[in-house]
Amino acid sequence: SFVTVHGAKPKKGGDLSRVAGIAEMLGSLPEPELPDLDERSRAVVVTGVGGTGVVTISAVLGQAAHIAGRGFGAIDMTGLAQKGGAVACHMRFAKSADDIHAIRVGVGGADAILGGDLVVTASRKILEMMTRDGTDVVVNTHEMTTGAFTRDPNLAVPGEKLLDAITQQVHSDRVMALNTTSYAVQLFGDSIASNMFLLGVAYQNGSIPVPSTAIEEAIALNGAAVEMNRQAFRLGRLAAHDRAALDRVATPKTPSKPASDTLEDLVAFREKHLTDYQDAALAERYRARIDRITKLEAERTPGRSGLAKAAARGYHKLLAYKDEYEVARLHTDGTLTAALDDAFTGHHRLEFHLAPPVLSWFYKDKATGHPRKIKVGPWILPVFRMIAKGKGLRGTAWDVFGYSGERRHERKMITDFEATLDEIEARLAPETHATAVALAGLPLEIRGFGHVKDANWKTAKARESELLAALKDPETAMPVAAE
Repeated sequence: SFVTVHGAKPKKGGDLSRVAGIAEMLGSLPEPELPDLDERSRAVVVTGVGGTGVVTISAVLGQAAHIAGRGFGAIDMTGLAQKGGAVACHMRFAKSADDIHAIRVGVGGADAILGGDLVVTASRKILEMMTRDGTDVVVNTHEMTTGAFTRDPNLAVPGEKLLDAITQQVHSDRVMALNTTSYAVQLFGDSIASNMFLLGVAYQNGSIPVPSTAIEEAIALNGAAVEMNRQAFRLGRLAAHDRAALDRVATPKTPSKPASDTLEDLVAFREKHLTDYQDAALAERYRARIDRITKLEAERTPGRSGLAKAAARGYHKLLAYKDEYEVARLHTDGTLTAALDDAFTGHHRLEFHLAPPVLSWFYKDKATGHPRKIKVGPWILPVFRMIAKGKGLRGTAWDVFGYSGERRHERKMITDFEATLDEIEARLAPETHATAVALAGLPLEIRGFGHVKDANWKTAKARESELLAALKDPETAMPVAAE
């Protein structure tokens, strides 16, 4: 389902007066020792994606250098800046303009790099500008979703590998990596503040040869979202000076993922979700199965891992299929209201876009023949509350929604997968471990709803047949690579 919000305005942050002690913290930040420009000029590169305020940072620093009486020159390598392409702004600071002879930063020539995007910062051209002991790097670790994701749902930004590429080029003591986009959204409700936040971090780390008073004056002269940008700059400084103090202000209240990627945290997180989804009995059924697989993996394939995690993810996905009860619960458990209050101000009206299977015969797209979503107003919320209370009926004879073909199929997927797990348990050995991991993770490929989910299920079933054959006869089957 989707929700359209009518009549509301996105909430703009910058007013942190509600946070006890924040004004005192920001007002008492120690000034860092600024880089010395007496001996030579200093090269700074700001990288990122077009349209996210990268060029604005260059403009603000240029104005700040002028206010502070410093020499400054800049080249904005914008390329596809207006279309979300890579941007690199080369800047040179000096004691006076006469001391600047070349602006563009060459191989090994960067004193500081402000990486507004992890992918761009770890690109070959930017990495070549760094030196191991001569470059300071501050980088935003937010993994931006690109248009390629619409063609490849398995696409992922290899964040750890990209950071490794940077730390191989620059000593890790000179790299500060943090999710400035997350901080900007939590603090201001707008990711555009992330690069100004990044500038604050770099300034407090001593990478910017212009005083903070000049930077804040330049922010004011720029005239765009002045209060938000000023606060973002100051909070970035706080992040560099006292990260724990900032996290007391900006840490999310409710975790949306496990605390870590350990098996225990992964299972505990999903166990709690299944309790909320239906009841403790379903959670216990899940826990018992994963505990059994964990024990078998340790006993029969010592030194190997991955099966228990794959089963924990795959089994949970099938057990927690999103039906009418779950949609109703998610709309009425307070999460939606809290998210709307955090993101918007003013009176608003909600419009829900739904495609319930029981009405799929009446609402079909004329061109494709597939079910289409219908729009309903806020009157549906009391109905949602009533449906959510009936989640205990799920899968029983009293489940009025469970008689649809889609719901029957989802329950059959669970029993089929449990049979597959039985096969894995019976045949698990060192030579079948990789095949077992691949089998246990197959449910993660069954994405979407309705006809989309059905198509993905058919693809997964074809792969399942191949893997089951390999599980039963590992000597003659083609080898299977573990994830």
